[in-house]
Amino acid sequence: MNTPNALAVPASIGVPADDLVGLSLLGKTALALGVVVACVLLCGWLVSRFGARPSSSAKVVQVVASTRVGQREKVLVVDVEGRRLVLGVTAQQVTCLCDLEAPPAAPEAEPETAGRGFALRLVEALKQGGQRDPEQRP
Repeated sequence: MNTPNALAVPASIGVPADDLVGLSLLGKTALALGVVVACVLLCGWLVSRFGARPSSSAKVVQVVASTRVGQREKVLVVDVEGRRLVLGVTAQQVTCLCDLEAPPAAPEAEPETAGRGFALRLVEALKQGGQRDPEQRP
């Protein structure tokens, strides 16, 4: 009544069949663990790459200017809800140096001149034959 074992290895190899089954199970488990870890890393990368970001139109804080005053220190000028803050930033802390009223919004430039690119200006200059408009500054 001995049934031949499908996983039986000839005795000439010298490895018992039970050890091969154990190694096979260990290999499958390690492979499954590797797939799970790879999925977690892939999901983390996808979230950081395409994750939820606040829309740019809803910016509450806007950095107006920044300048370095040391190797790890800088001074920031920030607009926050109608206030202009001057902040001192170091590696350990952020300190409010000054709290000012935000300046009134500057009037927007005319749409014709604000959106003109270099190519349009070049074409217009070539059409004029290189002559300058006396009203324009050099």
